[in-house]
Amino acid sequence: MRVAVLGLGYVGCVTAACVADAGNVVVGIDPSVEKVEAVNNGLTPLVEPGLQELMAKVHGESRLTATTDVAAVDDVDIAIICVGTPSTAEGELDLVYVESVAKQIGSRIRERTSPLTIMLRSTVLPGTTRDQIIPWLEEASGKVEGADFFVAFCPEFLRESTAIADFYAPPFTVIGVESEVAAERPSALLEFIDVPPRIVTTGVAEALKYSSNVFHAVKVTFANEIGRFCDASGIDAREVMKIFVEDRQLNISPRYLKPGFAFGGSCLPKDVKAVQFHSKTVGVDLPLIDSLTVSNKAHIEKIVDLVRERGVSRVAQIGVTFKPSTDDVRESPFLALAARLIEEGVTVSAYDPIIQVDKLIGANRSYVESILPSHAEVLTTTIDEALEGAELVLIGTHLPEELDHVVAHSTVPVVDLSGLIPVRYEDALKARNVPGSPVHAYTGAAW
Repeated sequence: MRVAVLGLGYVGCVTAACVADAGNVVVGIDPSVEKVEAVNNGLTPLVEPGLQELMAKVHGESRLTATTDVAAVDDVDIAIICVGTPSTAEGELDLVYVESVAKQIGSRIRERTSPLTIMLRSTVLPGTTRDQIIPWLEEASGKVEGADFFVAFCPEFLRESTAIADFYAPPFTVIGVESEVAAERPSALLEFIDVPPRIVTTGVAEALKYSSNVFHAVKVTFANEIGRFCDASGIDAREVMKIFVEDRQLNISPRYLKPGFAFGGSCLPKDVKAVQFHSKTVGVDLPLIDSLTVSNKAHIEKIVDLVRERGVSRVAQIGVTFKPSTDDVRESPFLALAARLIEEGVTVSAYDPIIQVDKLIGANRSYVESILPSHAEVLTTTIDEALEGAELVLIGTHLPEELDHVVAHSTVPVVDLSGLIPVRYEDALKARNVPGSPVHAYTGAAW
């Protein structure tokens, strides 16, 4: 293909060189005369291992040139936007360069007769491509995306110093589009990368990029905080973390990385609190770990807000143990939610098939009595008793029998607290036209 790469920074130069090396004819576009001259002399305008050799190779094969003139997009099949999206002093994302380039491209395709595909690689917040970039292009061109031109958001996952290797072996190839046909050229262009593309909406692709980078920052911060925590007791944190990452079942795995409800149980809340208290005792500041309890409570409050906003006075809770298939209610976020709703004046009827009120003993009984003094009135013995008169159903279980019953009998909105309701139940609720069902706890919006 004929490809234009707008922006010759780290992402732009690596993208241009690798795409050219795959057999495409590439023109780099940048307002910097120095960068353009470097590329046209077979040189790299920046330092990145292996890039100089690759730039010289593709330039020598007449596959890579550069210009300051945006009119070069007139003769290409795909225009790849790789301009910077810096932060303002307040931390806001600055789209000035993306907006400028989008409007320049839009003006160039006003008279174009064949559809141009625009691939955005610049990191932008969820909703930006759909709500800002496409409208900028449509306004400047007088044309319609999805018919007269196509837009795709294709996030990059390149690390400086290993960018070329990362380009050829990304963790995933993601193409975000608003119109299905917009994915065709990007898919064909990136076919030389041995990672099949995932076609998603632009918002999912944009959010994935931020999720990845923020998680990387969380991991670095977590490791550093564990380092400070261990150091305060004279423990070798490197040895701790060396063993820690060997656990691929829980620690380094997909476990716990599915949006759902707050964490609870006999271990996580207790151990997090112990680390928080100990760190304060020894004078160690652990802001990330300190934030866990605050964030966990905020997740519970989100559902309290949802119930309040819907103006309901009676809810049914199905599932009260801290997770399904156990009878442990200690630090259960579902019980904490029930207690908060009762504080707000909402009548709660809760049912869990594993819990028998008159047989609660030991730590379970003590915890229920401490957080829910009126538990005898709240906890029901049958699911029908819990559902009777409810204006909203809050589900914290994925046990089939209970879900089957709710889907068959509920005529009021259902909130999936745990994120564990299988798709077939969601489809069944939609098919029965249960208003506003199902709602997911982490979004508060119906699917």
